[in-house]
Order: sequence, then C-alpha cells, then structure tokens
Amino acid sequence: MLSRVKRIKALRVARQQRRRKQVLAGTGVVAAVSSITVGALLSGHTAQAADDVVATPNQTAIFSDVNQQHAAFIKSIGDTARDLAGKNDLYASVMIAQAILESSWGNSGLGAAPNYNLFGIKGSFNGQSVNMSTSEDDGTGKRYTINAGFRRYDNYAQSLQDYVTLLNQPMYAGAHRKAAPTYQDVTKFLTGRYATATDYNIHLNDLIEKYHLTDYDRPAGKMVTTTYTVQAGDSVSAIAAKFGVSISQIVSLNNLDAGTMMIYPNQVLKIKETWVPTPVPQPAAQATVAKAAPAKPAPVTYDHTHTVTAGESIASISAQYHMSADELKSVNDLQSNLILVGQSLKVR
Repeated sequence: MLSRVKRIKALRVARQQRRRKQVLAGTGVVAAVSSITVGALLSGHTAQAADDVVATPNQTAIFSDVNQQHAAFIKSIGDTARDLAGKNDLYASVMIAQAILESSWGNSGLGAAPNYNLFGIKGSFNGQSVNMSTSEDDGTGKRYTINAGFRRYDNYAQSLQDYVTLLNQPMYAGAHRKAAPTYQDVTKFLTGRYATATDYNIHLNDLIEKYHLTDYDRPAGKMVTTTYTVQAGDSVSAIAAKFGVSISQIVSLNNLDAGTMMIYPNQVLKIKETWVPTPVPQPAAQATVAKAAPAKPAPVTYDHTHTVTAGESIASISAQYHMSADELKSVNDLQSNLILVGQSLKVR
C-alpha cells in the first residue's frame, strides 16, 4: 500500500514538472519555417554579422512569462501596423503575424536592436545594411547557406513602413484588401511569393487566431459586451427573442451545450459583443493642421551580387530578391533567360 502511494506521488510530481517546463517554454512558440525566401532569420537560425558579433535583444525589460513578452511585442508594433494597414489597403493582422514569424518575436539577430529588420528584407535602407548568413531554399526543398546584405533600420516603425512600400509593388497586389476578402486569402497568396515554405500560411493563420490579431484590422477601440442575468422560467430561445439575436449566438458566446441549452437562475449570459471605435479627437475650430509631406520611398539600388549555382533560373533568383524577371534581365543586360553556373548577377 505504501509503495502504491509513493508511486502516485511520484507521478504527480512528474506531471507538475512537465507543466512547469511547458509554461517556461511558452504556449505560443513559433515553429521554425523550413524555407523562408525573404530572409527569415527565425529562432533556430544563427544570425552572424560580418564581424562575428551576434546581435542580442534589448534586455532593459525582464518578463517572468513568455506570453507577457509576446503581448509586449505585439503592443509595440500593433498600433503602427493598424495605422499603416488602414492607409494602404492591407491587413494589419497579417503584417503583425509576419513580423512575429520572420523576426522570432523581435529576438532574432536581424530583428533585434540595432538592426530592427522585422521582415527579413534584403538590400539596404537609406544606405544602411548588415551582412548576415541565412539559409535559403532552392525551390525543391534543398537548403543552402549564403551571406547576404539585409536592410538595417533605426526603429520598428521604419521597418513596418518599408514592408508596406514593398507590398505596394505590383507583384504583391494580391495581398491587398481589394483583392483578398479575408486574411486567409492573403496568407495563402504570400505562400510561395514572400516565402517558399509550403506551410507559410498555416503558421501565419495560427498566430493570427491564437493572439486575436484581427483586432488590429479594425479601428482602435474596445469590445463592449452586453450581458443578461437569467431569471427563473427563462429559456435560451426566449432570451434570444427578447434581445433580437439568434439562439446560436448565445450558445456560441457562452459555450452552452447546443443539445440541451441548459441555463439556470442568476447565471450571467453574454448576449452580444460590439466593437466600439475610439472617438477621433476633433481639432479646434480655428486650429490649422499642418500636413506632413509624404515619405519618399527609398530608391531601388542594385548594390549586391548573386553567383548563379546549379539548378537556378531567372525566375527563382528574381523571386529570391523581390525582383521581376524582366527587372533582373534589364539590370544585367541579359537578352534571354540563359544564365550560366558561376555567373555573377546584380541584385537588390
């Protein structure tokens, strides 16, 4: 009998230890995507700078919970993403999810200070770049490592704005709201274009759903919940009719058993949830608001080179550097799609 009690206690301790490890590991850890084309220095990759110094995240804030870190990161870019997305016909939810995935919650060597490159975009920004090694996919699942120049920003806001500039190019027209009714349509469109990983959209969708990122697709505001306290003799159908809502809505909001729809007196039910936008402050009657000059997009430069390897084509190389096939051919004075192994090509 004593040994049986000891075994039970040992099992309980083991369960508690497993739970503790799960909490410490975090509940929203992003699986490393196996074939990100745009840079994607995710967790699991080693982001080495040219001088072998690894960039580390800012340690000024210490969090006891990984979910607290995730919430802080989302908050740090959420409002800027919402504003930029609203002005450029994009989904803020997708923008935030990509920033999370591509930068490993801002903790990758490329995403952390002093680089602030949340989206793994190659090239230079305002003359600033950083050389790092990154793993690439040749389109067939085979991996190879290259050293490439990535854009370096002064802050997250610049990175988000540059991402919007990139998505405003014609090749990403399908990522805009007018072409995509839902965020799922956008993540599917980006799969194979922004990244070659065949499950890229699955990772993005999981992040959007888990962290309720669609809240950022709406104007700033808050959710207001209408509730009702059940009285003796009430039924779900009667309450639904009283408030002019569907029975299924009450069942869904309160996780009721759809078969029995059992409720009891004094139970507080959610009747409906309404998103209330934050009122926009109105300027004083005689105040004049100065209009800021629109930011000029950074000029396109071709200050990097790519050496052709076996199996590569004009199409695969141009996609890797966010160029059209015609653009790549024009920059390199190519008259056809013929390229040779070892040939050096100018790229962004």
